[in-house]
Amino acid sequence: MKTKKFMSLFCLFSFLLCSAGVFAQSTITGTVTDDKNDPILGATVQVQGTSTGVLTDNNGNFSIEASTGDVLIISYIGYGRKKVEVTGPTVNVQLKEDVSLLNEVVVSSTRRPVRKLQATTSINTVGIEQIESKQPESFTEAIENTPGVTVDNSSGRKGTFRIRGFPGGNTYTTTLIDGLPASGTANLSGGTQEFYGIDPNVERIEVVRGAAATLFGRAAAAGAVNIISRTGGEKHSGSFSFLKYNNVSGEGHQYDGDVDYRADWNLNGPLSDKLRYNIGGYVINDSGNKEQANKDVGAQIRANVDWLIGENSNIRISGAYFNNQFQNVTDAVFDLETGEIAEGWSTRNVFYNDPRQLFNPDGIVAAGGEPVLDTNGNVIRNNPADNREETTGGNLSIDGLFDLGSGWSINQKLKYQDIQFDDINEIGLTGFFTAESNILRFQSGARNQIRDIISETRFSKFIDGDKTDHNISFGLYLSDSQRDRLGINYLYRSTVSPRPDFFGGFFGPPAPLSNNSSISGTTSHREEKSTGLFIGDEMVINEKLSLNIGFRYDWLTASFSNDPEKLRRRDIDYDPAEVLVNEQKFNDYSGSIGANYLIGENSAIYANYLRAFSLNAVTNINQVEIEDNEVINNLEIGYRAGLGDLVLDATFFNTKIDNRLASVFDADLAEFVQRPAGSNKIIGGEIALSYTPKAIQGLLISGSYTRQNSEYENFIIPLSTNSSGEINADLDNLFGLDLVQDGTAVNVGGLQVQETPRNIYNILIAYNRNRWGVDFSGFSYTGAFGDIFNLYEKPDISIFNVGSYVTFPMGTDELRLSLRIKNIFDNASPQDLFVSSADDSVLLERQNNPDPTGRLAWSTFVNPKRVLFTIGYKF
Repeated sequence: MKTKKFMSLFCLFSFLLCSAGVFAQSTITGTVTDDKNDPILGATVQVQGTSTGVLTDNNGNFSIEASTGDVLIISYIGYGRKKVEVTGPTVNVQLKEDVSLLNEVVVSSTRRPVRKLQATTSINTVGIEQIESKQPESFTEAIENTPGVTVDNSSGRKGTFRIRGFPGGNTYTTTLIDGLPASGTANLSGGTQEFYGIDPNVERIEVVRGAAATLFGRAAAAGAVNIISRTGGEKHSGSFSFLKYNNVSGEGHQYDGDVDYRADWNLNGPLSDKLRYNIGGYVINDSGNKEQANKDVGAQIRANVDWLIGENSNIRISGAYFNNQFQNVTDAVFDLETGEIAEGWSTRNVFYNDPRQLFNPDGIVAAGGEPVLDTNGNVIRNNPADNREETTGGNLSIDGLFDLGSGWSINQKLKYQDIQFDDINEIGLTGFFTAESNILRFQSGARNQIRDIISETRFSKFIDGDKTDHNISFGLYLSDSQRDRLGINYLYRSTVSPRPDFFGGFFGPPAPLSNNSSISGTTSHREEKSTGLFIGDEMVINEKLSLNIGFRYDWLTASFSNDPEKLRRRDIDYDPAEVLVNEQKFNDYSGSIGANYLIGENSAIYANYLRAFSLNAVTNINQVEIEDNEVINNLEIGYRAGLGDLVLDATFFNTKIDNRLASVFDADLAEFVQRPAGSNKIIGGEIALSYTPKAIQGLLISGSYTRQNSEYENFIIPLSTNSSGEINADLDNLFGLDLVQDGTAVNVGGLQVQETPRNIYNILIAYNRNRWGVDFSGFSYTGAFGDIFNLYEKPDISIFNVGSYVTFPMGTDELRLSLRIKNIFDNASPQDLFVSSADDSVLLERQNNPDPTGRLAWSTFVNPKRVLFTIGYKF
């Protein structure tokens, strides 16, 4: 009943908007060029005092609705702004070089082009030139120098990221491809890279930090990363590059001496007066950033075609096919005594990396004790070295923008995606050990088939009022995601070595575990069906003040079924003893308000408040329904200014997460599950500076510092018991922790959230001339703890990179040679310490072994130093 009432009000509001009137306007066209008369792609053309704005195409052309006497403001990053009065149907503008990051244009802040200076939230852009210079292996690496963002690239091409002290997990950030989530399944579209590799089809990446949930839904409380694709222009152009990596495999490894390479290509241009195309992709064959049994291999192609129906209407059809195999995260060994990687290990090592040392493990066993067979009748066996993420599939998207007249427009986005996704990874289950230990390892293998249907319909109405302009948008988001998962578990024992001795080689480890391979309880057919209604108003009160308000309500129906008849993927003979279904329903709302006030021509203050939520997914058959959703309240206040050659951006943020869920490894289910634990609070600030002296053309010096305090608040950790029901921990030695719940748990309130640094530093120094350039960049994370009890402080992470390039003109074409060295000082810090989840294992270790001499733990480490040489050709 509540839903019907809400829909009725929503429709009534839409009907009332239809009666709003606007002043007559006409279409103004023109071209924006630089001081050399070359067209500028992506320049902003905005009607002064309104939120109406457009971007120029590949040839610098634009068209915009404006009236005679209106003033157009034209701007582009690296050039000074220019104001031009509309006196006729054509306006041509030439901009002069004047580097200022405040003039860059963003679309992810409000879904409309707006100058960064006037945005109501923190947002940064990684442009195509930065991507070309950085040569990132993942989208995560591309955004690693963004203020307030911490990244984990230890898996190479499969990275993860966090924003502003938010805890780990994929339910606080959303990764979007051209405005739609990468997947309809929230935890496959969050702070991690899944499915896609970064390719030359990327035009830019926008990183929103703050109020994004009312735009992007239930998994965007911390922010969103929007990957925006290139489109075709009026002239044909293209590029090809061949990249050669140095091989990091050690002597004697199976890939030692292999030639590691990547080839990228892109073509775009017109098919006719009304049709534009862009197509590109890559082929890769790389031994990877770590020694493993599997290489990074595969290919990807993405393409789009634009049909320019009218001045402000177009239809874009996009498609992608990918067949990627990337190394998955695998641990190495950390020495708790020295605070460094263990003796005999290096950052290129991971556990169990060479398939020539494999033994023949037991076949996988079903619940009834019979071996599991594949479709050919062969016994399925697990391979401990088979540690990879492999995706094969593609998607097809349609994005239509239609001008309906009288200030009305509609934007319809629709995506269909079908992917075969194999995710195989392993971890050490023996949390603490010595070099002589016989350790327990766990491999989780999942063979997934994922199908997504995602749709967003957005109506917009521009109202040119006497005093206030409104750009009202409202619409409907729908997604239907189905995921079939065949889960396979494997337990085995081994020695502590990057190339372990299994005491008998192919005969297996001593005392093998009974039924050490089995079908996981995670084998299932899962569905997530989401519906979201949203409405917002971007108001321009006057030339100085703008407001942005938004509201969104989301419904989610999530189900988990072990019915084999529902599985599309039938790699194994799966027949559960009992067919069960766990279906749960969730709903909640997001609301935000933001303001921006221009203090002067190049300075502004902004602020926003967001109330958001995170809805839980159903990940196992026994998962109990969570009574209260995670609720996030976030406040942000900022100041942006251009002070001569210096650009300043300073921000304060304060966040509270209530009803926080924590990930705990459930041995019975053999997977991590979500359980209520307490609250988090985050308070911090960041300052970013950019210096581009006019006296030294081509020089850019930028940096940022983020100070954040992310801590637990009333966060409860239960204490484990032995077989007699007695508490394992020494209650007289709890390191200052408070006992709660009648002595059965401890409260870690006031302690710092694990793996969340207090300090984040970023730096970039670049000097570019007409035909050559050099750069130095890096980041540093300090003040983080590896465990929930703050008993083990992590070593600082500092990664620095250097690069250079030189170009050679070849008529109208260009040849480019570049050299880049990543992690030039070969930092060997741990990225994550696997010494704790939300249990008391670390507390027991510290009590039982106060002297860390000889004590080891599993960890993932940063990538080793790597050299990249590239030859490219543009035409």
